Amino acid sequence: MSSKSSRNAADRPRKILIVEDDPVSQTVLKGAVEDVGRDAVCVGSGEEAWSLLLADPHFDIAFIDWIMPGMSGPQLCARIRQHLTDRYVYTIMVTSKTGKQDLMRGLESGADDFVSKPVHSGELISRLHAGERVVDCERRLREERERSDRLLRSILPEPIAFRLKSGEKHISDFHRDCSVLFLDIVGFTEWCMRMDARSMITQLASFFAIFDEEIRRHEVEKIKSIGDAYLVAAGIPRPDPRHATKMVALADSIRSRMSELNRSRLHPWSVRMGVASGALIAGVIGVERVVYDVWGHTVNLASRLESMAPRDEVLVSEATWELTRDEFRYEEFGRKTPKGCAPERIWRLVGTEQVQKGELPKGSRVE
Repeated sequence: MSSKSSRNAADRPRKILIVEDDPVSQTVLKGAVEDVGRDAVCVGSGEEAWSLLLADPHFDIAFIDWIMPGMSGPQLCARIRQHLTDRYVYTIMVTSKTGKQDLMRGLESGADDFVSKPVHSGELISRLHAGERVVDCERRLREERERSDRLLRSILPEPIAFRLKSGEKHISDFHRDCSVLFLDIVGFTEWCMRMDARSMITQLASFFAIFDEEIRRHEVEKIKSIGDAYLVAAGIPRPDPRHATKMVALADSIRSRMSELNRSRLHPWSVRMGVASGALIAGVIGVERVVYDVWGHTVNLASRLESMAPRDEVLVSEATWELTRDEFRYEEFGRKTPKGCAPERIWRLVGTEQVQKGELPKGSRVE
């Protein structure tokens, strides 16, 4: 149950399910529940109750008779505990049994509480109020878990978030075939020194919204932002044979979006990007503030290429060029020696034809 539906459920009168095959007992239980402002629905069998619980998520408290034809009260409680996972249903057995063995059996089947027959309305309402407190607490806990899960998925790739939730403590994976993109907004740091904090954050947020939209569209992973710089990876945490194609397409799309943005601005913005392909290590670091990060030569090379790139240009490594040379148009930028790396041929992305419907761009190379 989502947080919104939980709030809506809390706003309406609570619906109480009464599972009782005796019409007189149904009337007694229904009257007591409705006297304190709750809605009550009566059914005469465990099978009917189970169907209703599956169909209507607003039932979260049930009074259940122990002895019924067909599915008994303990059997219904056991089924609720085993199979109803979208919410917590607080079950109160209504029984004339008083022996400890019987009560233990009921509790072991999944019942939360008991009301003795003949039913005393004061006792029944006290049990009802106790159940409501438990259900409300359970709902708040569920909402907090959902909020925590959303936050975890927003900062980590979903497979990594799942592994952390499953109890894996040390996540470090070697990925042989990946692509990495570094992006920097040219001159943004100097511009920030002349602006107030609110203007700076507003402008940066508008850029990041564009970058994030394109990252989602091209199905790659944002690793992190560092000031006004972005680090993106493809081929992790799941392998992707089109990692290089997607990354170059992303770079070209971002460059096009920034060009469109500049048409309506007095102060044009420029970006520069570097893309490299190869192996890397990806993993989770930190304890209280976990971060999913990447390391290795491929990451370093992408960073160096971004630093070497002229304004509004995308430089790619030789490995990236080899993987995408039949899909994009390039010009050789020269044989360079990026800092800390071996000499290699560097290529400049010339551009691609505009594509429709979110398809990845294709073109011919220029050498």
